[in-house]
Amino acid sequence: MLKKYLINIRNSDIIGVYVLKGRKRNMEKVFKKLTVFLSGLLIVTTVFLIFVIPTYIKSERKIDFFSSGSIVSSIKNMELNMTSVIYVKNKKGNWEEYQRLHGSENRIWASIDKMPKYLGEAFIAIEDERFYENRGVDWKRTAGAVANRFLKFNSTEFGGSTITQQLIKNVTNDRDKDAMRKFREIVRALLISKKLTKTEILEAYLNTISLGNGICGVQVAANYYFNKDVSQLTLTESAALAAITNNPSKYNPMTEKGAEENKKRRRLVLDKMLELKKISYEEYDAAYNEELKLDNSQEDDYEAEINSWFVDALIEQVIEDLAEKYKCDTKVASTMFYNGGFKIYSTVNPDIQAQMEKVYLDIKTYFPQTAVNPRGEKVNAQSAMTVMDYSGHIMGIVGGAGEKTTNRGLNRATKSPRQPGSTMKPIGVYALAVEKDIVNYNSKVLDQPIKDYYGKGKSGPKEWYGYYKGTVSLNYAIRKSMNTVPVRLLQEVGIEDSYNFLVNKLGCKHLVTSDKNLAALALGGTNYGLTATESCAAYAIFGNQGVYHKPTTYYKIEKANGEVVFDYDETGTQAISPATATVMNHLLQEVVYGSEGTGRGISGYNSMRAYAKTGTSSESYDLWMVAGTPYYVGSVWYGFDFQSKVSNGAAAAKIWKDVMTEVHKNLEKKEFTDSDDVVKKGSAYFKKTDKDKQASSAVSSKPSVSSSEVSSSALTSSSAVSSAEASSVASSSESQTSSAVSSAESSASSSGTQTSEPQSTEE
Repeated sequence: MLKKYLINIRNSDIIGVYVLKGRKRNMEKVFKKLTVFLSGLLIVTTVFLIFVIPTYIKSERKIDFFSSGSIVSSIKNMELNMTSVIYVKNKKGNWEEYQRLHGSENRIWASIDKMPKYLGEAFIAIEDERFYENRGVDWKRTAGAVANRFLKFNSTEFGGSTITQQLIKNVTNDRDKDAMRKFREIVRALLISKKLTKTEILEAYLNTISLGNGICGVQVAANYYFNKDVSQLTLTESAALAAITNNPSKYNPMTEKGAEENKKRRRLVLDKMLELKKISYEEYDAAYNEELKLDNSQEDDYEAEINSWFVDALIEQVIEDLAEKYKCDTKVASTMFYNGGFKIYSTVNPDIQAQMEKVYLDIKTYFPQTAVNPRGEKVNAQSAMTVMDYSGHIMGIVGGAGEKTTNRGLNRATKSPRQPGSTMKPIGVYALAVEKDIVNYNSKVLDQPIKDYYGKGKSGPKEWYGYYKGTVSLNYAIRKSMNTVPVRLLQEVGIEDSYNFLVNKLGCKHLVTSDKNLAALALGGTNYGLTATESCAAYAIFGNQGVYHKPTTYYKIEKANGEVVFDYDETGTQAISPATATVMNHLLQEVVYGSEGTGRGISGYNSMRAYAKTGTSSESYDLWMVAGTPYYVGSVWYGFDFQSKVSNGAAAAKIWKDVMTEVHKNLEKKEFTDSDDVVKKGSAYFKKTDKDKQASSAVSSKPSVSSSEVSSSALTSSSAVSSAEASSVASSSESQTSSAVSSAESSASSSGTQTSEPQSTEE
């Protein structure tokens, strides 16, 4: 029986091919090898018949050893190493692709419904021609592959693994070269074929197959090689992709040698498609002679691409959010992000981002000042800027001046808190003072030194303009950026209330408990400070009816299968009343348009109104401009990465104005919305609850807290407080040094006779 079988083998096409190739072989050796092969095949068959098949037939429960259940789950849920895609809204309000982000592999999932039919047929023809007939394993093909392994009778390009088996390798990365791996693969294929349809298997395969250059899946391959969507692939292009998979390096059409090899193999693919009657002869003839047209002008080499500042900020936020959601560290979350195949619907406005980047690349115009860093190197000034809408959506962000040369480096807009100077006054003091009805728009307040402010016998704080004005209105005190007034009011507001408001209501997460002191919360002399993004979000409450929104770089994030992972909460939280927000809005408009307002430099950005506050920290180390328009809020920080004085006090304002002028150029004119609980009397704005105060407008005609009542104990609860005039606050023991620099900048102050403020010296 065996002899008869061997004779038949000898006379078969296999031996015929063997002889036709002109290879001389010893027939006795052939028979010996065949005997070994058949013996091995008999053993394998016996194992399957006795152990595997009965188990497979009788039970469809998951067999742990083969992990079929987890493989099916991964395929159905697309939990693979997939590329994440960032989308933006175009001018028509439709979502379009903005950027792709991937880890070790670049993979975008595409529905099989999007693919041309001949694409799948091309892969089936060359990789698994009986795909629709087999049950995950092609026994004829497997036997042929095993025979070839023993006999080496054919150098054919056709392998023994089915598409199902290849999919298993792609999903599990189980690539051991021993017989046990093959055994696992066969059993897994049999099990998976009972749980997934052929369409599901083919779709998963086409989305996970390696196609060279770090590319996985036909969607990315279509982008990379032809600069088109997978749905647009021609028959020739489909055959070319199918040709690659056998040996991505050998059949790479991008190389000179690979192009020739790819041409030979894609013709072989077309031969098989014609043989299997998947294409007509006319289609075959046209594709066979068609030259492949490559177009990698949009080459998907994201590993070398430098992200924008916005994309960096988005990546950081998503990783942090993933770590919080799944209770893991940021390293794990980072892997999840880059390999998760997320669809990220971002908030960025590409036009705004581009305008911001244009300004920040212009070193000569905006960052001419230089200083010598601690390493002895001469460096230009630095800056950061964030632009948001009133729902917390970040429209654009820049984390540094000059060309961006690295990914996920220091983003000063989100990761570099700096002393806010006088920009702290509205959010740390004035908003709460108006909210608590301590003052109103026209309240009389006192600009006079406070006894023992700098320690026993040392009154303060000093004013940047070099003298004290006595009794003034609140609106004048704000637009003039006085120092004594917010310090007095903070005593009535309460240091604890101010600190809790900033941290818990306005998201100022870089404040620390040692900032619970007058200089930090009233004048911005904090230990660390605020980032441009934090201050931007905090100031948005004045143009948004008092509602605070946590800043975000995305609207929504989905998995590849459409499951929503994050959905940004658009509701926000009511930080202050709408009435207080409206009053503060108009008070801060005085900074831009009022007499002696410190923010007059931005008044010509547009015909629309703006509210603003400037800020300068101790020794002019940090300059700020935070301002809102009816459309957006923008925050600019300007300084050096180390402590060095900035001489151009208008630098931050110039950046804000030049960016926002372009941003608002073509926008329809819009007004701020005032609360219904606010009434206007003359040029002043009052909460309706202030009716008894609207006439006299004389609340606090003398100091809210008398000079004698402001003791040193109220100041020395912090680790240290200082001013520009005095490098440290003298506590009662004089043992505490200045780590929290106050915002009084006398170093840049003018003489006591000055009646208007030079922008360069405002704090």
